[in-house]
Amino acid sequence: MNYLNLLKEQFQKEKGKGGFKKKPSPTFAYELVHGKPVPGGWRSGRYPLPHKTKNWKGVQVDFDLKNKWLDDLNSILNVEIRGSCAGHSEDWVSYIAFRINPSLEKDKTFLNKITQTLNKDKYTKCGWDIGTQNRPRFVCATPLLPNKERAKWEKWWSTLADRIDQAVNN
Repeated sequence: MNYLNLLKEQFQKEKGKGGFKKKPSPTFAYELVHGKPVPGGWRSGRYPLPHKTKNWKGVQVDFDLKNKWLDDLNSILNVEIRGSCAGHSEDWVSYIAFRINPSLEKDKTFLNKITQTLNKDKYTKCGWDIGTQNRPRFVCATPLLPNKERAKWEKWWSTLADRIDQAVNN
């Protein structure tokens, strides 16, 4: 699905607290990393403060995300990337949001296995819930930030596609 269609789809959804009825990925990512509700109970879409972005295949993404990482994530069989954030502060953590092929998403045991497998990495906090279109949505987040512990943060991102691929397709 191209980005413009995704935006159109989101704006056609029934609005709720924070703009949409379903919990946004930044809210879920914060909760995964910090183990508690996000201050204010809701954090919508994109990081609200000015920050450097770039165009990647027609989509604006955080500048620090390398094209190779995004290409690798975008190439995983049975996975559709739905959102990302490089991380901007301890309150706005790094994450990737994705869905799996609809033919695989009915088995809750399998969905839980994906999160358990991804959570084996000491810097990864992964969970799933029901996102837009009433389909399972995964969020993998990390407390690592590009402006702190840069080498660990880069390793997390550079190995993420392989780890998601192993969790979903093996």
